Amino acid sequence: MATPAILGVHLLDRVRGAVRVGTLVRDGDGAVSFTVAEAYLRDPARPLLSLGWYDPTADAGTRDRLASRADKIGLHGTLPPWFAGLLPEGALRTLVLSEMGPGDHDQFDVLTRLGADLPGAVLVVPETQAPASAGPLDLGSVVGFRAVRPDGVVKFSLAGIQLKFSANPDGERLTVPGRDATGRCILKVGSERFPALPEAEHGALQLARMIGVDTAPCRLVAREAVEGVPDALLADGEQVLVVDRFDRTAEGERVHIEDAAQILGAIGDRKYTMATTETVLNMVSRFSTDRRADIAEAVRRVVADVLLGNGDNHLKNWSFRFPAPGQVRLSPAYDIVPTIFFVPGDTLALRFVQTHQFEAVNLRRFERVARFLQLDPRWIAREVKTAVTRALDLWPGAAPALLGEARAAVLVKRLDRLELVREVRG
Repeated sequence: MATPAILGVHLLDRVRGAVRVGTLVRDGDGAVSFTVAEAYLRDPARPLLSLGWYDPTADAGTRDRLASRADKIGLHGTLPPWFAGLLPEGALRTLVLSEMGPGDHDQFDVLTRLGADLPGAVLVVPETQAPASAGPLDLGSVVGFRAVRPDGVVKFSLAGIQLKFSANPDGERLTVPGRDATGRCILKVGSERFPALPEAEHGALQLARMIGVDTAPCRLVAREAVEGVPDALLADGEQVLVVDRFDRTAEGERVHIEDAAQILGAIGDRKYTMATTETVLNMVSRFSTDRRADIAEAVRRVVADVLLGNGDNHLKNWSFRFPAPGQVRLSPAYDIVPTIFFVPGDTLALRFVQTHQFEAVNLRRFERVARFLQLDPRWIAREVKTAVTRALDLWPGAAPALLGEARAAVLVKRLDRLELVREVRG
């Protein structure tokens, strides 16, 4: 039997302040339901929580989607899919559970524990006594709310399988934020399974930027510069990758975001199977308030994935950012990793026009997507050719310093096997 409990869900809007969105309720059987607050439902100027519950053509459609119960219930301790998408995965989730101590901890418990520092601008706070199954925790003040501030290293939630931490710059050092603070950057640490992973991702992000991809600012830092993370968790590598968070401002304000997996309700491994790259591009076309710029950006990212051999650009690695009322933009790119260095036979995470094979992607497939989106195929083809040409011109000289001689040689040599490169070369 689960302990019944209620969580209040708020959106920290940069203009209106905290806006109550609704409640998450867990009953004694472990079922969890999300109910939208009536005031939020009836507010035509409501800040946007999810594009999955948003109809850009009519507010009545948005209200219907918000009021629908179909995607707002979780059973046996699981959260409704959108909220499950806020929780950490992989190594970070394992670390969270270890800090919660022994016991049967469900997703509601994890959200209770980490609700004060979630991705984007969502704040989740207890409205009843926090259940003991959420582990040892305390209450602190977060933007005027009594919010859970757990003991331990992990007071935040970040998506992704790789172990990572939230931190703040402090001169030449990086520190894990205190109990009532939020981090402005993400630290990605080394991995025993994938040697020099931070260096590979840093190099890939820089190479992607060279061909026009809008990447999140990042840098490599010696592990000795990190304070507040146990040495044992930093042991697998000499450097950590520091990525500036685009859902936090320099002043620590929160900017709302959501990823494509949340929009679609794709939980767990469904982030690889529930949609295709065309689905994501269609989202960009439908929701972006600068459609042409963001479609061009999305196309360049697909090109970068093909050229770099990034086989892990799944639905959770495509995000939308809501920088101001009425604005929806594709977020900067992140988690660009040349997975072919670690899994030589890797393929595209999401199918692209009926293929997962890097070698099979060509101009014709991009032109088919353009016609699907009712765009000029010649324009999309020009964007693709420009990105590929930049890579061919710039990467052979830049890659050795960014990736090391051996990995750079692998990357440059594989370009010759790609049909897309052969077409552009003519």
